[in-house]
Amino acid sequence: MNRVKELRQSLGLSQEELSKITNIPRTTISAIESGKATPSVDYALRLAKALRCTVEELFGEEEFVPFLGFKEGLFVSYQVGERRVLFPINLSEAEDCPEGYFKEGKVEWFNRQTLPTYTFAGCDPSFKLLSKALREEGIRLLVINLPSMKALELLKDGFVHMAGVHMGSFEENIRLARSFLGKRYKSVKLFSWEEGIAVREKYSLQELKGKLWLAREEGSGARKVFEELRKDMAIENFRVVSGGHEKIAFSLMEGFGDAGITTKAYALEYGLSFLGVKWEDYCLCYREDLEEDRNFLRVVDFLKSKRHTRLLSYLPGYEKKSLEEVLL
Repeated sequence: MNRVKELRQSLGLSQEELSKITNIPRTTISAIESGKATPSVDYALRLAKALRCTVEELFGEEEFVPFLGFKEGLFVSYQVGERRVLFPINLSEAEDCPEGYFKEGKVEWFNRQTLPTYTFAGCDPSFKLLSKALREEGIRLLVINLPSMKALELLKDGFVHMAGVHMGSFEENIRLARSFLGKRYKSVKLFSWEEGIAVREKYSLQELKGKLWLAREEGSGARKVFEELRKDMAIENFRVVSGGHEKIAFSLMEGFGDAGITTKAYALEYGLSFLGVKWEDYCLCYREDLEEDRNFLRVVDFLKSKRHTRLLSYLPGYEKKSLEEVLL
């Protein structure tokens, strides 16, 4: 299977437009995309030049990389650089039909998606709303719920396109991203949000010292805030809960703990009392060369748009001010 259709669509070109650029008949391009025709060396070179890649990238064997820990099951796929990542899906939660089945290192394709696809790793729930809005524009956004440091790790290792980071102020996020990622990355401050103490019942701060706290995993912004409180309040009784801000709020609502650090949005959604502790800047990091991709720029433009600002205004504890960008 070649990548002509995938790369053509990623550049926003129709078959007719690609035909005019390459001087290859549209019917021939259609046959090449469907695998019904094999291009000549001349046609292969023309297509590669028009689609800004090498002939090997266009018609050679793809490198398939299973997502971390994925060994067998149904998947959806996406391209990061020259690699195609196979991401496991849960049928009860998936918004997309599976593209294939992965087992013992072999791929069986069902119905390979050709939508431009990008992946975001982070803990901001508004990206789930963003993915629905982008789908209307013909772009698929996969959202992977992970703490900041894990998201940066996956970005650096080439498993995702974007990582969300909130480890303090914009300047603190930049220093962290620069030291971890190095150069050729860009960071954009999207908004600020409020993190604080969520509780099922109202307690004084003195009473909270002896209660059972729920803490997120290390490498998350919420865990950083918790460790600061833990030191100030001499908190000793806590247990770690993985799964993100929502998992903390849900666990508190279900009575698995008395207090925990989460965002104001999730605390209120689950009917918890909330005591604000800290406003943090939320930054998006991605490789600078992605800005050569016209469809990726559409994602970035949406994040900068008034429509996105209005969407965030409906979420408690979010505040969007002037946009700041830094090249790492």
